[in-house]
Amino acid sequence: MRVIGQFRGLYLLCEFEDDLLVVDQHAAHERVNYERLREAVDGSVPTAPIDPPESVELTPAQFSVVQSAMSDLDALGYEIDSFGETTVRVRSVPAPMGRAAAPESVRDAVDALRRETSPEHGREKILKDLACHPSLKAGDELDDGKAAALVERLGACENPYACPHGRPTVLTVDEAALVRGFGRRGTRMD
Repeated sequence: MRVIGQFRGLYLLCEFEDDLLVVDQHAAHERVNYERLREAVDGSVPTAPIDPPESVELTPAQFSVVQSAMSDLDALGYEIDSFGETTVRVRSVPAPMGRAAAPESVRDAVDALRRETSPEHGREKILKDLACHPSLKAGDELDDGKAAALVERLGACENPYACPHGRPTVLTVDEAALVRGFGRRGTRMD
């Protein structure tokens, strides 16, 4: 697959055989981040220090989860300390592919642990949310090298066709659709 351009800071346009592929760069980046995080949870998650540490206010329900799930949060890349009755100090955050999650994302991680029926479901929800936070956003411009690297990493994923939340990462526009759409006759089609 060859990247031939970017559209509106949202999509990568790629050429593959006789098809035009449109890659949602956020969904693709999220898929790559998710699979790397999932793999890293069994090892060590890349983290970024927060210096100075940032205080994040939690609800009492969230704070009670923190007390019982500190090791789960640590395994996901959050280094936090209790700081007062419902506040935590965030010392480091997950940083998949070098893009650090916001310190406030610890709230989402705690909520996922709190809402899910088992620790495994909670962990899966957290990984999905963590993959989303540092992923490319609408309007993020990519140079040719970064665009090609993202497409290559997406191609190496176990499931390159959907983000972890189920949205498609790639749409295909075949040459026949272009021929029909432009009313062309006599255009080469294999």
